[in-house]
Amino acid sequence: MTDVRPTRGPANGAPAAATADHPALERLVRFEERTAGPPAAPPRDAVQPRKAKLVRDAEPPRMGYQPSLDGVRAMSVIAVMLYHAGFSWMHGGFFGVEVFFVVSGFLITSLLIEERDKKAGRPNLRLFWVRRFRRLLPALATVLLVVGVWAVFWGSLEQHTQVRRDYPWAALYSFNWGSIFSGGSYWGEGSPKLFRHLWSLAVEEQWYLLWPLAFLLIARRRADDRRRGRALAALAATVMLATTVANLFSWPKRLPFFMSFDIGDWGMRPVDPNNVLYLSTITRSSGLLLGAAMAFLWRPWRAAGKANPKVAASLDRAAVGAVVVLLAMFVAGRVESDNTFLWMLPLVTLASAALVMVVVHPWAVGSRIVFGSRPMVEIGKRSYGLYLWSWPISVMTKATDGSPARFLLAMAITIPVAEACYRFVETPIRTGALSKWWKARERRDWNLVTACAGVSTLVLVGAMGAFYFNADAVFDRAKDTSVVEFDASAVGATTVPAATTLPAATSVAPGASVAAPTTLPASTQPTTPVTAATLPRHVVIVGDSTAHSLAVNLPDGIESTFTIGDGAVEGCSVYESGTARSSRDNYKRPFSGCGGWPQKWVAAAQEVQAEVALVVIGAWDVFDVDLDGQMLAFDTPANDQRFLAGVQQGIDALSAAGVKVALLEIPCMRPQDVKGQGTPALPERGDDARVAHLNDLLRQLAASNPSSTTFVTGPAQYCTDPAIASDLGYRWDGVHAYKPGAKLTFEAIAAQLLAIPVP
Repeated sequence: MTDVRPTRGPANGAPAAATADHPALERLVRFEERTAGPPAAPPRDAVQPRKAKLVRDAEPPRMGYQPSLDGVRAMSVIAVMLYHAGFSWMHGGFFGVEVFFVVSGFLITSLLIEERDKKAGRPNLRLFWVRRFRRLLPALATVLLVVGVWAVFWGSLEQHTQVRRDYPWAALYSFNWGSIFSGGSYWGEGSPKLFRHLWSLAVEEQWYLLWPLAFLLIARRRADDRRRGRALAALAATVMLATTVANLFSWPKRLPFFMSFDIGDWGMRPVDPNNVLYLSTITRSSGLLLGAAMAFLWRPWRAAGKANPKVAASLDRAAVGAVVVLLAMFVAGRVESDNTFLWMLPLVTLASAALVMVVVHPWAVGSRIVFGSRPMVEIGKRSYGLYLWSWPISVMTKATDGSPARFLLAMAITIPVAEACYRFVETPIRTGALSKWWKARERRDWNLVTACAGVSTLVLVGAMGAFYFNADAVFDRAKDTSVVEFDASAVGATTVPAATTLPAATSVAPGASVAAPTTLPASTQPTTPVTAATLPRHVVIVGDSTAHSLAVNLPDGIESTFTIGDGAVEGCSVYESGTARSSRDNYKRPFSGCGGWPQKWVAAAQEVQAEVALVVIGAWDVFDVDLDGQMLAFDTPANDQRFLAGVQQGIDALSAAGVKVALLEIPCMRPQDVKGQGTPALPERGDDARVAHLNDLLRQLAASNPSSTTFVTGPAQYCTDPAIASDLGYRWDGVHAYKPGAKLTFEAIAAQLLAIPVP
């Protein structure tokens, strides 16, 4: 039988087929090969492939695709979507974002380490950033486009302004800083922002931009990975501790000068400390840093040998414990709770790290089966799109108040939209479809592409410039542009209660003086000499959104009597914690973003050199309150004490600044549902008994602070005249004043404000 196995060719270059046909010749050739000595060195270029193969063979095992990490993402995005839906049993679903951060820190750093090892020392950052933009930017651009179009055609006036204001921050992946420097609370009153959720994407993208540069400095060589990993772990722990301490000792109410801005039309103001804690890249970097530290220290896919059953069981038990902790935090956490940054967020970060460590370990069979299951993996692959689309669609469908029916409607829209975006936008661009088109374009297309890009850029820049330098483009539903004249004769015509008298006057000229009252009740006699009320009297209006509506709707001509500043902190009243709860649709308003309101009152008073601060509150004080899970019903001692303590805190702050306090009587409210309204018509506001109870408490405070505080009686028509009380021309939603309503109020209180003695 002829041997047909491949044979070497003869040393003399004879064809192999010839030697196969002649066995004797074949034996001779083999003998010559054995005795010919070492072969001549091949050319230099012939050695290189072999050398490259040796380098590749020396590379450590790579992590590869880990389906179980997608499963962890799936759990996180489900928690976030349930939280966005407003379900009361998922108060802490926002912690799901922290799980995302830990996964991102671990995964991105692992990829950088492997690319460094593959390239023998240095990852290609340009390709790294290109891959990140391919992954993130197309879906975001699609969301911005679609949501923007919806807002233009079907959104409210308030949403028009929100979208215009938020577009640059969102497109530049800086929405977290835009929210921090916006001056308002991230959880403020009004319609939920359509792009509010993009703060977390901004944090991650900033991480993707900065962390690779830091990586080049600290991890250029693989030999020091463990030492540097321990240092990075210590840094992550330090950041977590610093965040906790900042919360424990009450983050400074007045941050340094470089954290305060006032840039005209950009509408930026001194930052809210709660916004900084929750949104800033610095305070939210602990999860990302801890994930990065794990990547240096934890590479179980490189371990050799058979699985140890005891270790595998311990890993699965650790995963169960981590999941239990995360689920407990998802249910029990509350964004307005002091415990959020004190211990809950660090605990979530550590539990997330433990879960990630387990699910990437080859021996954790049970955990990898659960988190690597097909449903979890498919949801995880689409988690980015689900996160992007679910929030704005929930806002559009009003599915943010805990309604199961509306949640199902929102999901029925979100899931197919996210799937379409994943299949037809994210995946093609991520796999290079855009670059292939660009490389395959014909030369004659270049001018068209250039022209379109140039025109689009000019239009976008022009639109943004027109918005930011045009103050009228900013929507303020409370602002009335009609012309309403202030009746200066009201200064003398109004009856001043409590034996305080003023001389009658039919007109008041700027710079004139109104004599101080000659008789005052014992409870209001000043302890220091007083002067006549020099006109215009400087007044700052402080309080909630009802204060803001008065301040921005001043009747024409009032400037000769009063110089008025706006110190309202909308949606806050006199609270920094707790959640107001309404009986309508389980509506709730958290006060967690209201930190530092007394300091803001004082700052506004000092800005206009106010002699008197008019406190206008009540819209957020008529509700039951959820205080860290404890319900405080309205008109109970605990709720009353909370209200009294808050107002007293404001009185003390203003008095310490040398400003007299006027507590305006809360008017009877007739709330109505109107277009552009951020808050629905809540029945508690229309309860006159609740309003009367609050006014009794305000009178008590004025009586207990006779030297600094006065109770000011407002217009009676809101309680006695149904035609005026329900007229949307006076109050555009039955709660917030328009110019006719502001005229009614100021004419009723003018004499009382001027009668307040000031040192």
